[in-house]
Amino acid sequence: MRLLLTAAVAALLASCATPPPPEPAKPALVAAPATPEPPKKPLPPVAAVKPVTETFFGQAVTDPYRYMEDVKSAEVTAFLRGQGEFARKALDAIPARQALLDRIGVLSEAGETVSGVQVTGNGNPRLFYYKLVPGKSSRMLYVREGFAGAERLLFDAASIAQPGLRYSIDYFVASPDGRHVAVGVAAGGSEETSLRIIEVANARDTGVVIDRIGFADETTWAPDGKALFYNRLPAPKPGEAKNRYLNSVAFRHVLGRPLAQDEAVFGRGLDPSISFADIDIPAVRMTGDGKSLVGKIRHGDLTDISLYTAATPAGFAATVWRKAVDPRDEVTAYAATDNALYLLSHKDAPRYKVVRTGLRAPDFARATTIVPHGDTVIRQISIALDALYIRELSGGVDRLQRLNFSQSVFSGGKLEFVRLPFDLAIGQMITSPKRTGALLRLEGWTEAPRYVNIEERSGNVIDTRLHPKSKVDFSDIDEVRLTAIAKDGTRIPLSLMYKRNTTLNGNNPTLLRAYGAYGITMASAFSPTALAWLERGGIIGTCHVRGGGEFGEAWHKGGQKLTKPNTWRDLIACSEYMIERKFTRKEKLAIHGGSAGGITVGRAMTERPDLFAAVVPEVGSLDTLRAEFTPNGPPNIPEFGSVKTEDGFKGLLAMSSFHQVKDGTRYPAVLLMHGVNDPRVEVWHSAKMAARLQAATAQVADANPVLLRLDYDAGHGVGSSRAQRNGELADIYAFLLWQFGDPAFQPK
Repeated sequence: MRLLLTAAVAALLASCATPPPPEPAKPALVAAPATPEPPKKPLPPVAAVKPVTETFFGQAVTDPYRYMEDVKSAEVTAFLRGQGEFARKALDAIPARQALLDRIGVLSEAGETVSGVQVTGNGNPRLFYYKLVPGKSSRMLYVREGFAGAERLLFDAASIAQPGLRYSIDYFVASPDGRHVAVGVAAGGSEETSLRIIEVANARDTGVVIDRIGFADETTWAPDGKALFYNRLPAPKPGEAKNRYLNSVAFRHVLGRPLAQDEAVFGRGLDPSISFADIDIPAVRMTGDGKSLVGKIRHGDLTDISLYTAATPAGFAATVWRKAVDPRDEVTAYAATDNALYLLSHKDAPRYKVVRTGLRAPDFARATTIVPHGDTVIRQISIALDALYIRELSGGVDRLQRLNFSQSVFSGGKLEFVRLPFDLAIGQMITSPKRTGALLRLEGWTEAPRYVNIEERSGNVIDTRLHPKSKVDFSDIDEVRLTAIAKDGTRIPLSLMYKRNTTLNGNNPTLLRAYGAYGITMASAFSPTALAWLERGGIIGTCHVRGGGEFGEAWHKGGQKLTKPNTWRDLIACSEYMIERKFTRKEKLAIHGGSAGGITVGRAMTERPDLFAAVVPEVGSLDTLRAEFTPNGPPNIPEFGSVKTEDGFKGLLAMSSFHQVKDGTRYPAVLLMHGVNDPRVEVWHSAKMAARLQAATAQVADANPVLLRLDYDAGHGVGSSRAQRNGELADIYAFLLWQFGDPAFQPK
């Protein structure tokens, strides 16, 4: 458009020029200086349009970029490289980005961070934990004897790095006797995890490497520490890479025995009386006395599980399983003693209840209710030697109850509340059937993490000082909890952080975050690097949309499948509330969501493009119509639906941001961020969305930028280094301040 306008103006000026007076002889003409054309605006690579049309239940749907799902093709590879380079140049051209990155770096290195604590042993415990220290980019695994003991480094994934290949720790599980640790490692954020076993006494890698580990949270030790249960994916067959997460099996490995002798103990085809679907995820745990097994089946990403129990067979020759619960019982979690199963269920209890049944002859229908359904949401149960500890959510704040086994409900006992030091989230609740009390990780939006012990008799909260005191000062930051009203009248919780002297004049840069899936609660979490935004007068908000778990299973189901539009409309309601109350205005409002949160922010943008200045979908699920055909797609069908059913298709089409983009619409500025090695949400989601938005806005005057930021050494965020996380945050903050018109962030 501009080039055509410039040429037209030049022609018009030429036609209006005064002609020279007539003379007998024509003098030589001197050409007027040419009007210089303004420099061309740099543009990202343009994607070829190759429409593919499909018909679902009588409705035709066209996908102009289906070919991009082959991310290894030369054409798509070139498009990704070009888009990534274009985005990198645009972000690097923001003048104050480097200063912002430097500030984020200082905040991220201001002290040490401890997380993921595990405790073994009884009297004098042995503690294992991640630690991220200044000067290091990735967390390392440490061990110490007791809370006051000297710590020592146990494992650093950098020790197995290869040229051009960075490894990180995905997870670890310490054996009950504290003598060994199973460590899962993967390269480049790929989550293609291999399991290694480390001998604690001398930090020696035993040389055991088990590949194709499918699901990290299903790795458990036998109580004697001599055997390990793990979930493993089947060996890939030619042409079946897309089915990578299907038909996994739980195995048992005995220390010192060759891997080839590991037994398959629970999974498809092992017991004809148990029907396993291909998306089912089996896991095995042994009770503390070693006499019984509990087999758990996660049905993809369905929150409700199945449980089986069995007597531990001699030599694991044959296991006879007895069904305890199935999805109809709506059990989402369990805790086991040597004789009983404690079950967390939302059966006729949308905010959950806790019931107890026998381990050897389980019967859910006759289970005893231990903690009835109430006003709070029961989120977690955990067994210690002295009590059942119960984590609940009340008004956005975690609280703790415990049921003393010495005075249980069977003998007329009552639940006891444990008074915690401030309104917070319980980031971890760590107990053991062989130890009394509980260890909690406590933190809030403005409260740095601490690990505290709950004393058995008094219920006193004792700071262990395991987590070093934060050197980042949030004393000038306020945390505020508000409520927005959705169009259907539902009250939507909204958590905000901002400086105490903030004036509500509608001029505050605001970043509003949302997720809304799987019943996951957006709990308060301390982030030192958030201060880089807050100290500039910015506001950070979290909208607790439906689809999450803030108010139990009804809240989850209220933003799932055909009710999914509630999720992004709740975010719209929170955004409108922020503007109406003059926290900000639309020219200074951005929304951010990662993974399934990409649905939330993507659809909020496509439904209300006028409401936001900028949108940041990070590793976002943006083309939900095609998601089930990826390796991670089938397990997600219980949460999002399938195009193979009419209701599933309608729900997925409604939540697919890619298919809701309309030509000629002026969309907000968009920063799409993705790790190229992402195994959960494949990178083509962001690639297709970038191409579609760029094409739709190509003829829009003063269209906002659409950038596709790619990281070729990252995946879904698991295993990303400190440097990677800092760079991502600097790019987000700098991009938003550029779009908000902050003078310091305007490219020349």
